[in-house]
Amino acid sequence: MSNLDWHSVSSDDTRSLRNVFGTFMTGVTIVTTREADGTPRGFTANSFTSVSLSPALVLVCIAKSAGSLAVFSAAERFAVNILGDWQRDLSNRFAGRSADKFAGVELLSCEADVPCLADSLSVLSCRRHSLVEAGDHVILIGEVQRYRSSVGSPLGYFRGSYIDFAEGAKAIQVERGSALKVGCLIGRDNGVLLVREPDQEHWSIPEVFWRAGVSQKAVIDEVFRRVGLVGEVSFIYSMFEEAGDDFTRLVFRADASAELALSGDVGREVRVFRAEDEPWLLVRGDYCISMLHRFFSERQADSFGIYCDTADGGRIAGIAGKPVHWLDWKH
Repeated sequence: MSNLDWHSVSSDDTRSLRNVFGTFMTGVTIVTTREADGTPRGFTANSFTSVSLSPALVLVCIAKSAGSLAVFSAAERFAVNILGDWQRDLSNRFAGRSADKFAGVELLSCEADVPCLADSLSVLSCRRHSLVEAGDHVILIGEVQRYRSSVGSPLGYFRGSYIDFAEGAKAIQVERGSALKVGCLIGRDNGVLLVREPDQEHWSIPEVFWRAGVSQKAVIDEVFRRVGLVGEVSFIYSMFEEAGDDFTRLVFRADASAELALSGDVGREVRVFRAEDEPWLLVRGDYCISMLHRFFSERQADSFGIYCDTADGGRIAGIAGKPVHWLDWKH
């Protein structure tokens, strides 16, 4: 550990600092309140901490770019719902911009009719104590009025992925040289779907770390859920490791078949880019840039290949025709 290099903070490279922040493992919460007209509002947040026992204070951070900033800044009361590991889908739902996040969700009535999520690991019903401006976020400090808690494992978050504590140490698949990140080039509306983390300059394909004990289907489904879609992969498209990364990317071609009520993860933006938008100019990394160039070029020609990073600079294997089910394969 003594050989770690120091880096200066730069406004031109916030991603690396964000990655460092991500090495602090957190829980996941959903913060809820009501608008003046009674409409329930909520968002997913992992920037939550206890502050004081006397008085009982907690805080949560909300980005100034968040659509619900004005609502929570004005709310006299709110609730912090601490999520259990069975609430991953709910976390994804409240992280997006769906107009009906509360559909089908069982609620408890807290003070001032604040909507509390009934199945949460713990719930803190709070009165607003103060608001603090802090850079590109606002710190919402609440005084806990009532609380309830149940038995179960928490939903964890570490380096951009959920942590399943039931899997123990096997679940943390981010050690140097051992991590695999799975992503999908999702074709939609004659374009490709990209996501962007809050307050980040660069976009990327939707992707998640492949944790131990998780099936291929489950990890692909998680990629789709993060952008509020269901779909299926067509075939492997690229496998590479960007300079400076400590993980390998495995990228599939994929198509969306339907939308879900769930949308997005931890506040990230989701958008479709077409060739005329030049999306390769919006992503980070030479391999990712080249991959998007190749994707649009090959799709126009309706002829795709598979790229693999190799010692001699990388190779592409062409695929004649479209992938078929293995039972239909004739050779």
